[in-house]
Amino acid sequence: MYWLQRPPYLRWASAGLLLLVAAAWDLSGEPTRNHPFLITPVAAGSPITDDLLVWRPVPAGMLELPDLGGSVAAVDLAAGDPLTPSVLGSPVVAPAGWWAVPLAIGRHADAGDEVMLVTIDPALTIPGIVVEPESGDAYSLDFRPAVVAVPGDVAPLVAAAAGEGRLITVVEP
Repeated sequence: MYWLQRPPYLRWASAGLLLLVAAAWDLSGEPTRNHPFLITPVAAGSPITDDLLVWRPVPAGMLELPDLGGSVAAVDLAAGDPLTPSVLGSPVVAPAGWWAVPLAIGRHADAGDEVMLVTIDPALTIPGIVVEPESGDAYSLDFRPAVVAVPGDVAPLVAAAAGEGRLITVVEP
């Protein structure tokens, strides 16, 4: 007699518990953490400051959190790009006693590259280090010349030669 058997209360309770656990698992969502994203475009070599960032939640483990203390953009970044260690670098510091001179050296020189500056009259070769790379197009409004560090004793000569058009920049490929 089938209708006289005890109802399977234990099976019903197990099935209900399984449904509750599955619903809790589904509704719990994926763990997230906040990650920095850029609000505005940033040129390579520009410092990353807090006013350029917005923090958005992303799935935990999706992006590696960068060290933002004193970081600069290693490449040109667009608005909305996430910041990761691969797109950030450390700022280039000029050696003690060197001066920074803004020069148009071309977009092929990056921050930290060594350049040779050649003056025509007098004929001199002067070492330099690119502190900030050139950005923008020379024919547009967003042009910014590169900042090159040169020894302090020849900085006035380099600045005068650049202003008079007597300076040639050589960059190692």
